[in-house]
Amino acid sequence: MTRGSLYFRLSSFYLWYFAFVGAYGPYFALYLQDRGFEPFRIAVLMAVGPVARIFIPNFWGWLADRFRSRDSIQRTLAFITPFVAAGLLLHPGFSGLLGLLIVWSLFWSGLLPLVEAGTMTLLRARMGVYGRIRLWGSIGFIVVVVAGGYLFDAVGVGVLEVVIVVLLVLTSVTVFALPRDRSRPGQRQSGSIGAVLRQPGVIGMIAGFFLMQVAHAPYNTFYSIYLVDAGYSKMSIGWLWALGVIAEIVLFMWLPQLMRRWRLEQILVACFCFAIVRFLLIAWGVGSVTVLAVAQLMHAMTFGAFHAAGVAATHRVFSGELRSRGQALYSSLGYGAGGAIGTLAAGYAWENLGGALTFSLSAVAALAALLMVRNSLPRFH
Repeated sequence: MTRGSLYFRLSSFYLWYFAFVGAYGPYFALYLQDRGFEPFRIAVLMAVGPVARIFIPNFWGWLADRFRSRDSIQRTLAFITPFVAAGLLLHPGFSGLLGLLIVWSLFWSGLLPLVEAGTMTLLRARMGVYGRIRLWGSIGFIVVVVAGGYLFDAVGVGVLEVVIVVLLVLTSVTVFALPRDRSRPGQRQSGSIGAVLRQPGVIGMIAGFFLMQVAHAPYNTFYSIYLVDAGYSKMSIGWLWALGVIAEIVLFMWLPQLMRRWRLEQILVACFCFAIVRFLLIAWGVGSVTVLAVAQLMHAMTFGAFHAAGVAATHRVFSGELRSRGQALYSSLGYGAGGAIGTLAAGYAWENLGGALTFSLSAVAALAALLMVRNSLPRFH
């Protein structure tokens, strides 16, 4: 396979996968609000995905490593997901929607960690190349989040369910075009997941990933609602989301130089510091579009650089046949457990404290992540 073909196939997956994220992440909570659900029920429904990511990616990762079947598993997950998501078109009530999201997440939550593990293996962990491929995901996100703002202002957010199904189908097609795993069966790492976790600094690193997702949960769940309540149009909301991802694209373009100049530990510390400032700006600067714009530019560090450094650190710690499970663990304990606990806590805080104090608590969680990882750095090499 030529380098150009490899680049195109991997980039196509990230393009459509994060195009879906650009529809689901910013607008699904607004869709639920439009359906008449109150904040805590919205939080419960939005927490289903993160809860599933606590357990499900580890199962699919174990299965892929145990039977060396990453390709067939990720194709199965990608094929089934759009059919399950099509149940949105039936407009189920709270209980039915909860059940649908649970089944959906059983398949969807395992897909990205498997593809990430395969991508890092194919690229031999070259983060500069990964950054250029991953930026296509950012482009897909921007196009959909901006177009969605105009679309939903014009026809209503109810059409989101159709957009979601179409984007999932397109993502599924790209999964079937991904290169097959050609790594040798003999590549093994002695020890177990437990042995890796007992290495100095690893638990602190994972705890930092967990707390960073707790900090982001109010943003991922209620940011669009926060802006609507402050008087912003969906078009404006779409552009604010897009601004953050544009900054992320610039970050990915400079990622090779960033990785050469700074150690992973230093990048992670910087990401936590930016997160503290960003969430305080959102909390108390919602009345100023300029302040919100500055906060969104920090998305380059709090998500883009953080995710790249997190994937790279996980790939460095978990090697050989533990890599699929390592990336699954990164997804489950960080985006899964952190996202789930953070989302449920955000729903409770939103109803009882309001948006400004909820985002202030996000800054506190980011500070806790900084302290946790900073204390583990001398032992993490």
